[in-house]
Amino acid sequence: MAESENPNFNKNYSLDLKPIRLDVYRLVCQFEGSRPFSQTLEGLTAEMQQPFRDLEREFFCDEASRILLQSATILRMLDDESEADVDERNPFFCGKLQRDTEEEELSLREACNKIIHARRINFDQLPNKGQESHFGPFVYLYGMHGRTAWKATLNIRQYLAYAGRLLRARSLAEFIEWEKKYGRA
Repeated sequence: MAESENPNFNKNYSLDLKPIRLDVYRLVCQFEGSRPFSQTLEGLTAEMQQPFRDLEREFFCDEASRILLQSATILRMLDDESEADVDERNPFFCGKLQRDTEEEELSLREACNKIIHARRINFDQLPNKGQESHFGPFVYLYGMHGRTAWKATLNIRQYLAYAGRLLRARSLAEFIEWEKKYGRA
């Protein structure tokens, strides 16, 4: 087999981040729109609600999982290519991580790792006045590291706020500068 060199390959500059940011925006709309959507449906008859509920059941979890996995992969790539010091990466927290009886804050980098390596992703369900529920602002990730089980509780609002800004900055170093200048999410 002949191998052809690709001298133009540079992940940092050849990757178009706009479609990823659009997906992050879509995920924001999914989560933030879940409650108003559900409340609007409560005013309809059960027969009128059913097609909308069916669409939500069919697409919400699949689409949210796809966007989480895709965004986490790209964010990790940007983080890996960054020249920022590892200690500077940790001020960006977006949840909690539980291993055995220990609980710690979940950094953005570790959140990406947990999304990528999760064996199961569950979504927060909050009750409405009616029978149906809506999706809340947390995602629950489960997996194993060696023989140790872990559970990560991801605050989706914080994760998406960081993701949106980091995907615009294109590097962790630039993102850190923005955070110092404009404050945290």
